Amino acid sequence: MRRIGRGLALLAMLAVGGPACSDDAAEVPPVEVPQGPVAPTLMAPVARVETTDRWLDLIAQRPSAVVMRDGGVLVDLGRRSASKHLALGQHDEWRLGVEVDDRVGGIVRGRTVSFDLPLDGELSPALNPDDPETETSGLAMAITLRPLVEDQSVTVLWEEKPLAHLRLSEGWQRRTLSLPAELVHPGDNRMRLHFRRMGEHGGEPAAAVVTRVEVGRHDLITGTLPEAEPVPPFTVEPDPEGGATLELAAGSSLVYYLVPPRRGRLRLDVRGQGSLQVLASSDADHREGRRPSVLFEEPLRPAGDRRELDLTAWGGVPTRLEIRAGGSKGDSGAVLRVAEIAARRSQPLDQRPRAPRDILVLAVEGARADEFFDPGRRPSLETIETMRRESMVFERAYAVGSAAVPSHAGWLSSVAPPVHLTVRGTFVADGQVLLPETLSRAGYLRALVSSNSYVDEERGLAQGFDLHQAIRRDTDEDDAVAVVRRGLAQLEPHSEHWFLYANVNDPQAPYEPPRELLGDLQTPAGAPLPHLTHIWVGRVYTGKLEPSAEELRYVRRLYRGELQVVDRALEELLSTLREAGRLDDAIVVLVGIHGEEFFEHGSAGHGRNLHEESIRVPLLIRAPKLLAPGKVTAPVDLLDLAPTLADLVGAPAPDLWQGESLVPVIDDPQPPPRLVLAYLGDGSRAAVIGDHKLILGPGLRQRYFDLRSDPGELTDLQAEGGVALRMLRTALAWQILHQERWKRARWGTGANLRPAFAMDQGM
Repeated sequence: MRRIGRGLALLAMLAVGGPACSDDAAEVPPVEVPQGPVAPTLMAPVARVETTDRWLDLIAQRPSAVVMRDGGVLVDLGRRSASKHLALGQHDEWRLGVEVDDRVGGIVRGRTVSFDLPLDGELSPALNPDDPETETSGLAMAITLRPLVEDQSVTVLWEEKPLAHLRLSEGWQRRTLSLPAELVHPGDNRMRLHFRRMGEHGGEPAAAVVTRVEVGRHDLITGTLPEAEPVPPFTVEPDPEGGATLELAAGSSLVYYLVPPRRGRLRLDVRGQGSLQVLASSDADHREGRRPSVLFEEPLRPAGDRRELDLTAWGGVPTRLEIRAGGSKGDSGAVLRVAEIAARRSQPLDQRPRAPRDILVLAVEGARADEFFDPGRRPSLETIETMRRESMVFERAYAVGSAAVPSHAGWLSSVAPPVHLTVRGTFVADGQVLLPETLSRAGYLRALVSSNSYVDEERGLAQGFDLHQAIRRDTDEDDAVAVVRRGLAQLEPHSEHWFLYANVNDPQAPYEPPRELLGDLQTPAGAPLPHLTHIWVGRVYTGKLEPSAEELRYVRRLYRGELQVVDRALEELLSTLREAGRLDDAIVVLVGIHGEEFFEHGSAGHGRNLHEESIRVPLLIRAPKLLAPGKVTAPVDLLDLAPTLADLVGAPAPDLWQGESLVPVIDDPQPPPRLVLAYLGDGSRAAVIGDHKLILGPGLRQRYFDLRSDPGELTDLQAEGGVALRMLRTALAWQILHQERWKRARWGTGANLRPAFAMDQGM
């Protein structure tokens, strides 16, 4: 892309130990593709393999498990684990775990609060009709609460339909309400409380304190106020190795929402009194009124027992898995020493030689993954295709945002945008440690060359680089090639190990590739000329233009031409390294910073939504002797890229980094579930686990998509989301609540919590 007279392009360059760099791009010669035979690439040797089994530790996932007591869902607002039932985006309206008049509950700090309550398994509405002929009495709800202001009243709504308007007396009370059959549905149901008055408690605004919300069969929901300190559904005893033993009280259940692996097994080591049941059900079971399948039901032995239950039939299916302790209330219940999902697989034993080596990153703004990973698209991208065959390819990599500055900052700092503060395109927070600063301690020479002038010192993105240059375009040469050449020219005189960050933005409007790359492409009537496509993008974005299919094909072809320019730049990078004898000892990364939209969801350009075309990006790591060519199909996000590169060269990760190395994911043929996240400046978030995606925002709006059946995200399934939606909401809730302190190396992700998370949170 040619940037004519872009005044915002920064003419900055920091030179340490090397010659000054000019900003006169006219001196850069044209690209020459090397001729003659190419030496074979030296790839990582085959390592010894080891067998691994554990896939998901269910005891560590206890904060995410829905608690049931006597057959009903129990939300205990005296426990922090109740956060998973609070509507996303409303956690600030609560203060959980507060003692008021000998009871512990949650202080309501606003007029309106909402809960998401699952009705599934044996509580599926289809199994509990209000029908005298079948002797079933439907479902009901109970709320235990105390007003914190005189003359308080509350309106209770279910799925935004009023259930009751309650005047609250003083002191603790338990209110029960029937749930009409026409309002309930399988999966998460939204219950909302709207209080009339606000008072204060402890110097803070407060409406009421709520200790419990319960939903169950009508005949089991009573109006009797429960004991002030009821027996907890489960207790946990930490062990010296960082794990825990969980005692599940008789009459209690833990319900997990997950997608089991292929050929998975449920492994249990359990002792106690009474009995143990394991039940499994799917969304189809909940909709059609089928009772959960009983996978296990036997008396417990005080001496203990070990069992493995086959989950093959549930592999790849969103599944509700319930572990229930039976018996009378006098029984001690079930003591679980092990409760885990296992999946037998072989992994290479990691014996990689960690040592400094050159790292060269070609970052591409406006890079859609589908354009890079479909070899059938034309014109072809031959160099990218060759690199793809020689690299570890992350087929489902997600940028941390759909705008350039937050995404650059996110991967370089390994800190999520709400924490590094560039989510609104401002600056990296003081104190963050960027990858080049980490590599500085390992003796690297670090150079940044960018055709986006916003990648600069002012926004904190140049910190840690010895050399920095922004390319100002005032010639007809291609930005991407000039960026790569300038970067290599800065580094070539130096003998230290290199870190080059070459950032290009050719695949952004205006889409104006060199004419020779367009063949006989003609401009359709009414379509913009290439140098005016940025105006076209603005008109589409503002709703002033709805482009025709012909216009879109034409603009997409221009965009493809810009990717051909990126392909040329990659060839320049690889051929220069090859000629210098440095290629096969280097780590070369091709990464997209964000995608580009072409009216898939009513807009164009980037930075405006969190759909796949905007945040799913290419990520290829070519690292001979470290990574054999292959692919990772599990979702990952760029928060983990800096820790991965640091890991491969033996550099310690700073304590401030929130991501973790992807090397274990690379080595695992069936990695455990991961939550990946992307952000927008308006507070919106996208959360992806496997094939399931939740978009939160703008505001409190939520949309859920099944990417396997609907890769284009055309059908919002939130109203019928079921198991996968509960899984996503729970995982995202933990990340939102603790985003400032979250470190994947200690806590995992919201989809696969490590034991330290529950211990650190007192759960």
